[in-house]
Amino acid sequence: MRRRLVPTLLFLALAGLYALTTNPDPSPDAWTADFAARHIAMTGDPVPDIGDFPLLDDNVIRETWIVETADGREAVGRAPGVIAASVPAYAVARPATVSPLPGALTAALLTATAVLLFFLLLRDRLGTRRSLVAAGLLGLATPVWSVAADAVWPHTLTTLGIVGTAWAADRGRWWLVGVFGGVLLWGRLHAAVICAVAGLGLAWSRGRPGVAWRVGTAATAALALSACWTRWMYGSWDPSSGYRASDFTSGVAGHALDPLNHLGFVVSADRGLLWWCPMLLVLGPTAWRHRAALPDWSRWLAAAGASYLLGQAVLNRFSGGDHFYGYRTSLELVVCLSPALALASPHLSLRAKRWFVPVAVLQVALVAPGAVSDDMYVPVRDVWWRNAFLDALVLRPGELLPLVAATMAAALLAVRLLHTGRVARWLDGTDPWPPVRTVPGVEVRGCAPPSPTAGRLAAPRRGSRPPARRSG
Repeated sequence: MRRRLVPTLLFLALAGLYALTTNPDPSPDAWTADFAARHIAMTGDPVPDIGDFPLLDDNVIRETWIVETADGREAVGRAPGVIAASVPAYAVARPATVSPLPGALTAALLTATAVLLFFLLLRDRLGTRRSLVAAGLLGLATPVWSVAADAVWPHTLTTLGIVGTAWAADRGRWWLVGVFGGVLLWGRLHAAVICAVAGLGLAWSRGRPGVAWRVGTAATAALALSACWTRWMYGSWDPSSGYRASDFTSGVAGHALDPLNHLGFVVSADRGLLWWCPMLLVLGPTAWRHRAALPDWSRWLAAAGASYLLGQAVLNRFSGGDHFYGYRTSLELVVCLSPALALASPHLSLRAKRWFVPVAVLQVALVAPGAVSDDMYVPVRDVWWRNAFLDALVLRPGELLPLVAATMAAALLAVRLLHTGRVARWLDGTDPWPPVRTVPGVEVRGCAPPSPTAGRLAAPRRGSRPPARRSG
């Protein structure tokens, strides 16, 4: 019973927090998708009257969110999953006017599900307490909170697809790996490269072509369904019909050999990973040194995330637009790296362990203000030299400092509770078996040994138990 209680409480806590901090006035990227989803739910017609959506009337970049159907009508241009994911919520709510709330609640639930899967992925390898910390960092110390859970962005779907891919690969459920790859490409078509690299890599390293066949078949079926959606919505079988192809071709021409665009993903003041995710510097070196001890699927997933980011750098500018907090176009890489970073955490050196808690608390404090408040943005033109958090610190200290103080207090309280003897014993009691050595030289809880680099996944095994006492 307790083993089920912890993930249930984790999901409810995250879903509740995400729902309370959704954006009532989201970016046009999310709001136009909500508009289309509501129209489909209310009428069954895939092409709404754009004139009914006043947000776009006077927008100088109106064409960013509008595409032309095969018969010349205007339609909302978004990835299929970004619209389709919210249709059930609007079918249930049936709001009288255009409201972002059903879409926002959909994002909150899907993102909470992704973080829950991440916890379940790690629990049998790292134990409940360490897995809760890792899930908390992914869910609250990255733009998983401030972007993916804030409204239905493509990242809402890609986050779920990446974590689901890892969860299914860890269990050797290759058809499901392909299904979650389908979630990836429904959220963002070129995110299919993550599923492709992971599936082909595992098939090659294990010498099992059947892995690639199963993953590829399921993902191809999802791609075919995506083409059916675009045929219904835009009159074209091209699964990229929700976006203007010219945007990507011009991106290739402008960014493929642009080193500043590539560096922007890492070091720009408001979009650079190192500014928002210093935990990469704490965990990254350890994960690299001990990569051979990590499950092979986690290594291939990290390679897949790097491949995806390289594709992003070629197809698109690093800044990723306005009206969101933190980085956005790099989020998939961070989610792809998260399993390897978490699984390497038992190897941390004494110096890295000393830095872990302060950096973790800092990262939560950096992300929380933009997740809770919905107007801390930096315009695209300024992302190289301005940072949304520092801007708010200078311009709105009376609003930011209490929020940061409350966030840091809550994070430190959580750290303290996890180290309290009674809580630690209770959480450790939810792990079903004694510790099992799953990483050479490191004692970790759980029952699933690391995935081998060849052959079948090793089946979970029970740890040794003390002999039962005999009466008399």
